[in-house]
Amino acid sequence: MAEAARGLGWHPFPGPAAVNSVRYQNRAACAYHGFCDRGGCHLDAKNSTAVSTIPRAQETGRLQVVTEAHVRRVEVDGEGRATGVSYLKGGEEYFQPADVVLLASYTYENVRLMLLSKSPAYPDGLSNNGGQVGRHYMTHATGAGVLALFPHRLNRWYGLPAQGVAIDDWAADNFDHSDLDFIGGGNLWVYSDRRPIAAARMPTFGRAPRWGSAWKAFVADNADRWTNCYIQKSTLPYEDNYLDLHPTVTDPLGDPVCRITADFKDNERRIATFVQDRMVEWFRAAGAVEIIRQGLGTMGPSTHAYGGTRMGDDPETNVVDRWGFSHEAPNLGILGASVMGTSGSHNPTLTAQALGWRTAAHLVENWSSIAG
Repeated sequence: MAEAARGLGWHPFPGPAAVNSVRYQNRAACAYHGFCDRGGCHLDAKNSTAVSTIPRAQETGRLQVVTEAHVRRVEVDGEGRATGVSYLKGGEEYFQPADVVLLASYTYENVRLMLLSKSPAYPDGLSNNGGQVGRHYMTHATGAGVLALFPHRLNRWYGLPAQGVAIDDWAADNFDHSDLDFIGGGNLWVYSDRRPIAAARMPTFGRAPRWGSAWKAFVADNADRWTNCYIQKSTLPYEDNYLDLHPTVTDPLGDPVCRITADFKDNERRIATFVQDRMVEWFRAAGAVEIIRQGLGTMGPSTHAYGGTRMGDDPETNVVDRWGFSHEAPNLGILGASVMGTSGSHNPTLTAQALGWRTAAHLVENWSSIAG
């Protein structure tokens, strides 16, 4: 795939991976088992806050982690300042007082918890007197994929998802839009790993039935000859794409669940068509003999969810300021992709981490004024 991309005049690169190539901080090097995709790592070679940041913070003696606790409300005083959180643990309700409250429960639960936290100061939900909590929800348009069948085996068994080949030539503003009718773009990615069950769930590309002995024979011959891709396309923020509390559906505690009201607009559909064409072109250049185009899909629940507590200088159209602190409740900080104003064409993780560190550093430097 990299050779084919270079032949097209594109600029392929290996995907970055948050794994140890050598032993680091008492965590093992990656052994390429491959099951870390959407899972954990029994070697702790895969980086996450659970195996790197949090244990080191606990060792300082200044962090206490309360596990199996469910926060239901952020409490505030008469002036609208956060005073702590109410949570359940083991069937008992507790109140944790705090000078500063930081919400880090990602997009859906950040929004839900704020909307659940109603009070005389915030009758429509915490920091929602401007009606912006939940607005401008986005997910990556990760649909409109392309499947390809090759005339030879690909040797894609195991490895890491991040070992794939990526193309950024069509991401964001990396290319000329002057003759195009959309804003944004997408990142093209071809995986280098697969697992047996996932491989057996392959399409037959019209060359065999979907069941029976003929299907089994086709899968046996072709399970390592097909591949998919991962195309992340940017999505613009729209006020009528939003999250709110469901009017009738509740969780086991009786609290309303989060509801998604959103769809892709014309801009995102045009991006999808354009980038999908580039992916087909790439597969053809690499020698694919059959191609299947997939649909765009919907803006349902996603691990790449953005918006809902948008960051910006204007309190009329944003929930938090440039440092991640509420315009209305100054000692309330929001962490995660819910503060992001656009989606871009890449995973949100690194940006969310960078914004989290930035908010923390600002809090340390301005503790007295924020904590009051």
